[in-house]
Amino acid sequence: MEIPYKVEHRRVKYPRLEFKGLQLLVILPPEIDNPSTIIEKRKAWIQRKWKTILEAVKRVGNPKGFMIFGETYTIEETTTKPEIDPSEKKIRLNHANLNHRKAIINQLKELLKLKVKPIIEEYALKYSFKPNRILIKRLHTKWGSCSGRKNITLNLKLVCLPEETIKYIILHELTHLKHGRHNQTFWNTINQEFPNHRELEQKLLEYWFTTELLFQNLIN
Repeated sequence: MEIPYKVEHRRVKYPRLEFKGLQLLVILPPEIDNPSTIIEKRKAWIQRKWKTILEAVKRVGNPKGFMIFGETYTIEETTTKPEIDPSEKKIRLNHANLNHRKAIINQLKELLKLKVKPIIEEYALKYSFKPNRILIKRLHTKWGSCSGRKNITLNLKLVCLPEETIKYIILHELTHLKHGRHNQTFWNTINQEFPNHRELEQKLLEYWFTTELLFQNLIN
């Protein structure tokens, strides 16, 4: 089974593997040049994960339109101002107009900001999390991240997801403020809110590919 992979050298102690979309990312410490050892050692895991990814891609198919918080929106061409219309579940823009595409992206960011603000406040109060800043960006490889400066970055693609999944991702990143690694203490916190987190992780795999296609529908 031919699986595309990319090698990155980082300041890590041990090699590790991650799938980023349809590509395996091999992360190596600076002193290790050849990825073949770790790839061979984790061959069974790689093939199992790759099979799961291909099955997810097949199930996703070719979604139409766009989705905002789990609801389907129709995309319509317009020569007037670009807008998101929640009452009619429509997004109106001129695809050929770069300013229209930028305007819709900015509107999606504002919608997501309004959505995540009370969720973050709820978890921050309940678990004494103290994030420094909350940023929303178009990330290419992950749903969110937590920096050493306690900044939480959320992927704009969250705007497509149902609320439960958004809340799970937010709690996941906020928990990293106290627990950097995915150890048992980390998962104990997650389990308090999401005992179904393994099921949600499987859904997120499909959502990743779905949202990639949805954003292509929107801005391409």
